[in-house]
Amino acid sequence: MAARILTAIVFLPILFAVLWLGAPIWFVTLAGAGILLGLYEYYALAKQGGQIQGMIAAVGILAAFYFERHELIAAIIGTLVIVELLVQLFSNADKEDFSHVVPEAGVRIFGVLYVVLLGGYIVALTVIQSPIPKLPAKLLTLFFMIVFAGDTGAYFTGRKLGRRKLAPRVSPGKTIEGLFGGLAGNVIAALIAHFWFFPELKIEYAIPLAIVMGLLGVVGDLCESMLKRGAKAKDAGKLIPGHGGLLDRLDSMLFNAPLLYYFYVVFLK
Repeated sequence: MAARILTAIVFLPILFAVLWLGAPIWFVTLAGAGILLGLYEYYALAKQGGQIQGMIAAVGILAAFYFERHELIAAIIGTLVIVELLVQLFSNADKEDFSHVVPEAGVRIFGVLYVVLLGGYIVALTVIQSPIPKLPAKLLTLFFMIVFAGDTGAYFTGRKLGRRKLAPRVSPGKTIEGLFGGLAGNVIAALIAHFWFFPELKIEYAIPLAIVMGLLGVVGDLCESMLKRGAKAKDAGKLIPGHGGLLDRLDSMLFNAPLLYYFYVVFLK
């Protein structure tokens, strides 16, 4: 846990400084690099290839989010499907057994949908235009505060009070008590954000948003743990001390990025 805390102490101030003081392109570059590394780790876990076409599609999707051309994303994904099927066709043309084609192609395309399509909404949040001052920085700071506060609350509550396992086959360390501790951390973080820098976020919206984000974060974490168990891996990578790989940090964020973006569209736009 000491390594986890040290990592957070080092990286969170840098992250918030880039958000509040830098031009949007700096945070987009940082987020985009993290998403691409997460996709690379996914391909390493899956061991099914497809990195070249997947990475090219990923760059195209992130660019579409950055330039606010969301209508191009479906075209990029459709092109990826066609390219992947052509790769399968030409690489298996002289084989008799095609039973591996569907799972292999599916696994390759799924990585882009899971890591890049969901994670790309972090980029979308960075470039929104709003009369609310510094709204992208406020939303993304809220995003990271809720995610990290939930992780911290779940860890310490689970360690001190955890008795009942939440999903023992998927993630033996998670407990029901930890879940409620994490949700408490989520809500506290949202309330701090409201009173500290985000008065435009009404309390009657902040609390439900924090709870839904907390629940989605847990589900995202469990889904990523399931993928790692399927690949017989403890961590997705070893890039971040105390945390594993980028994908291990993105797990609870991927499900929440689209949620926060559409929360903005419905309630703050």
